[in-house]
Amino acid sequence: MSRHVALGAVLFVLSATPAWADENYFGYSYGAETLPKGKSEAYLWLTDRRGKAEGHYDAQDYKLELEHGLTDRLQVSGYVNFQSHHIRGLEPELANVDRNFGFKGLQASLKYNVLSPYKDGVGLAFYVEPGWSRIHNVEGERTTELELEFKAIVQKNFLDDRLIWATNLTLEPEWEKEKEVDPVSGRRETEWEKELAIEVTTGLSYRVAPNWFIGAEGRYHSEYPDWTSGLHREHYAFFAGPTIHYGGKKWWFTATYLPQIYGSPHEPGRSLHLDEHEKREIRFKVGYNF
Repeated sequence: MSRHVALGAVLFVLSATPAWADENYFGYSYGAETLPKGKSEAYLWLTDRRGKAEGHYDAQDYKLELEHGLTDRLQVSGYVNFQSHHIRGLEPELANVDRNFGFKGLQASLKYNVLSPYKDGVGLAFYVEPGWSRIHNVEGERTTELELEFKAIVQKNFLDDRLIWATNLTLEPEWEKEKEVDPVSGRRETEWEKELAIEVTTGLSYRVAPNWFIGAEGRYHSEYPDWTSGLHREHYAFFAGPTIHYGGKKWWFTATYLPQIYGSPHEPGRSLHLDEHEKREIRFKVGYNF
């Protein structure tokens, strides 16, 4: 057997090996499966966001994640987050920032699988993720934020698992520490500003070759300030774009490109909300199972 034939046989076997549970078919939408008991997975996330109405804006979100299956239905994860910002020419809305790989904060999560899309016909899971951040996601300036993310995950497989559909509903209350100086007394006061983010993501992906999936994904994101006094939507945005996924026996990757399709409020003559969001996002995730 020639060297090229042998190499081709090895690559075919590797590509035909089924992936593990908790496969990441999409960049933003989670699947309903969890890791098997005793198994672990290490992730690297990279999200590049860029483009405001004027000036220059680019930001990169980095996540290092470690997952572990406590049981066949319950998995736990820990995250260490870093962030880069390069902002100029956007005053007075945003101050100039030029920072690479700033330590952003920590997160942890629990995910519980109720129904499996492979065994029960439809998959259902619930997810909770507390987090702490020391860098503002949009402004890039130092702050203190606490967040608690709740997620309901639905997954349905079609055509003998060749076509995968997943949808997530996310509720995320956030608290941001604000420091103000009383103009009369000069005394510094601290207040926690409350905000609620509601997000829906959905994706459809088709297996075009052994372990290779190509599809499309959409994301709706909205925010409600001072939400405990009533729900009043401040802004929202829709994103949609293509996604590609490869899942081998030990490692996998997923890449998703999401340009903003529509957002509000927006400036006259524009259709995008660019105060709290960017013109487009690219997310790349790579993972290793062990």
